[in-house]
Amino acid sequence: MKDISRCWVGIAVAALAAGFAGCATEAESAQESSVVPSDMQVAGERADRARLRGSEDAAFQIVEVSDFQCPFCRQFYDEAYRQIDSAYISTGKVSYLWVGYANPGHGRAWPSISASFCAGTVGKFWGMHDLLFDRQEEWGASPDPFDDFVRYAGELNIDVESFGNCVRNSLLAPLMLRDYTSVMRAGISSTPYFILADSIAIRGAADFATFQAAIDTLLVLRGASDSEADANEGN
Repeated sequence: MKDISRCWVGIAVAALAAGFAGCATEAESAQESSVVPSDMQVAGERADRARLRGSEDAAFQIVEVSDFQCPFCRQFYDEAYRQIDSAYISTGKVSYLWVGYANPGHGRAWPSISASFCAGTVGKFWGMHDLLFDRQEEWGASPDPFDDFVRYAGELNIDVESFGNCVRNSLLAPLMLRDYTSVMRAGISSTPYFILADSIAIRGAADFATFQAAIDTLLVLRGASDSEADANEGN
């Protein structure tokens, strides 16, 4: 399996234009053990593929560069993400990749990204993703959010001892640093930031209508829109 993060570096090198062809397209598996693996390589591979969701046959991919402590990322999550998921990701039209970027000044961004990746090693990245945004005010105000993260892991039925070890010891620091370096090389310095089909960039917490217009246009251009499919069925 190729490393998703390494594929994302290709976008940075080609000024957001290089494709994801050949990148792993495996969605997280709910069948993974609840114990976070202690082997760094195994943990890294599982975490890397867990933050990618959607169909392998999707027309194109959306990349989100995000920070769990970022208020505008939370705004996007609250106002647009669920609708994008319902309309496009869950229906198999697009796939979705989450890339972590800890904004300077967000002191809890690194450990929160670590918590999501550690959860990803057991197929629970998106569950932790949702909890971190839903409860951003809670853990964001905590002097040490570690206990909050461990509690969230317990709610997701993750083994809390191995999860805590993963977060405390920064087991997935190499994956986090690859993301951060890729974002910096791409010249991106704020979150959220989105790359659609390796061709359209959306900066900031745009509303669902903005994403809908861009996604629908791209689907039409790729012959993958509902109207296109209906027309083909009628021929």
